[in-house]
Amino acid sequence: MTEARGFPAFPAGSRRRHHSWWGTDWLRAMEDTAVDAGLTRRGRRIATEGRIGPITVSPGRVAGTVDGNRQTAVTVEPLSDNGWATLVAEASVQSGHLAALLDGALPHALSELLPTVGDLDAHCSCEDWGNPCQHAAALCYQAAWLIDVDPSLLLLLRGRSLDALTAEVAGHHAAPADAVASESITLAAEAFSYPTPPLPELPPPATDAPRLHVIETPPGIDPGVLHGAAATAVSRARRLLEDGRPP
Repeated sequence: MTEARGFPAFPAGSRRRHHSWWGTDWLRAMEDTAVDAGLTRRGRRIATEGRIGPITVSPGRVAGTVDGNRQTAVTVEPLSDNGWATLVAEASVQSGHLAALLDGALPHALSELLPTVGDLDAHCSCEDWGNPCQHAAALCYQAAWLIDVDPSLLLLLRGRSLDALTAEVAGHHAAPADAVASESITLAAEAFSYPTPPLPELPPPATDAPRLHVIETPPGIDPGVLHGAAATAVSRARRLLEDGRPP
């Protein structure tokens, strides 16, 4: 089961001026959906003023309390089984994709984890009609700060985990090799179970004189030496066939 993770409140004055590309995309999904840009601006100010308590990230949900009494959450749909299979396949294409995620970076190949416009849904106990309201917008900004540092939180938000992805990628790489090894073992066992066929009869001894094929002499090689070496080889091969042992 995927566990929730808690993070302490950001102190007043906290701010990230330069977001990662994945943090920027997270905020774009919120800002491009907002019906009132003034609410998102107020939300950014709330985030920097330290008015949000500890944040909890759990499958499909980021939650926190704003100004001490506003229960605020931002939700996103977990990955479907098909979406998860696609993500595992993309992560398995190159070992560097998973390594980058383990190192705190999100490869573009795994952008399936990011929400797009309309994917984030805001919930707040305030009476503001905006979606998101200023409190939910503030929570989105601080969530972006967390995701900037640890993009694997996107896996948690999508109802999965980094451990699960690591295991799936390892199994994805190992499955073909295991299948081949199993098939090879089966084929070898079958081959050794077959009876040994009798050896073919020896050919009749040669009676005519040995004949050499015409050999084109390479440059720098004495034709007589090459012809003599070939004749010696033919004679030894013939005696081996006749006597059954090397001359």
